[in-house]
Amino acid sequence: MSSKSRGLGDDIEKITKATGIKAVVDKISEVTGKPCKCEERKNLLNKWFPKKGHLSESEFDFLTMFFETYNGTSLKSEEERDHIYTIYNRVNKLNEKPTGCSPCLNNVVQNLKHKLDEY
Repeated sequence: MSSKSRGLGDDIEKITKATGIKAVVDKISEVTGKPCKCEERKNLLNKWFPKKGHLSESEFDFLTMFFETYNGTSLKSEEERDHIYTIYNRVNKLNEKPTGCSPCLNNVVQNLKHKLDEY
């Protein structure tokens, strides 16, 4: 398990491991033969409540596809630009508005590339 938390699910997992709750749940699951589904719950909570400053799973997926085709100079549409800014604002706790400024957009894109590489 990574020491960096990606969201609420990772935080809860750390607490349940530290308190011994996870070991008890695992033992009960082993005895009853019923899966605990902890991993599924953790992933769902991370998706619903991602840590500020970190990409959510859907943002990761979008940016992965974006950078596979991004030529470094232009975006495909205004909708793509707006989505880029939405992700940028959420992970950086900002409220920047999209503009026609190429250097500004480049800074936003480079910031998200860095976040994607950290994921």
